[in-house]
Amino acid sequence: MAWNYSTPGIPEHYFKRGKVPLTKTEVRVIALAKMRLQPDSLVLDVGCGTGSITVEAALHCPKGRVWAVDMDEEAVQLSRENAEKFDLSNVEIIQGPAPECLPDLNFDRIFIGGASNQLEEVVRYAKEHLAVNGILVANTILLDSTYKILKLLEEHGFKEMECICVNISRGEKHSGWMMKALNPIYIISAVKSTEQREV
Repeated sequence: MAWNYSTPGIPEHYFKRGKVPLTKTEVRVIALAKMRLQPDSLVLDVGCGTGSITVEAALHCPKGRVWAVDMDEEAVQLSRENAEKFDLSNVEIIQGPAPECLPDLNFDRIFIGGASNQLEEVVRYAKEHLAVNGILVANTILLDSTYKILKLLEEHGFKEMECICVNISRGEKHSGWMMKALNPIYIISAVKSTEQREV
């Protein structure tokens, strides 16, 4: 299947789905915009789920590469199937827990969609493996996780930190049109500083 557009925002029904969470289209568009991808970016997707971020990042980085990691077997299989569905040859998929299974490579962008209660270790990994001025983006649902990531990024000396709350409602027609709200999502972004403190 091809996505013949230069913009992000592949509709959800394009992806193979199971019981694994899928990043909603509108949220995905904003998260990808915060990542500021380049054609040759090297990207790590931690907690890739169904692989929707992985797929869109790979499409926008044809000269780069995307590593997708998840500890869930179904998530890894769905990510693999979705990468194949979009005929992507620049995706590597790894099954295992973070940060233990994360590759010992340097990245231009790191996206955190899930860290299985290992946020401190994953942020430390990001500090060590992001290129200078590389960008980290994280999506969270829980306030506790949001606060924890923000605090960790501050402690590790990241700069240009942002946190937005995305509230999306979609129109549905029943007896008449109504707006149905999706779960609010927090999108955090930060840049690795040239001078970062040791923690």
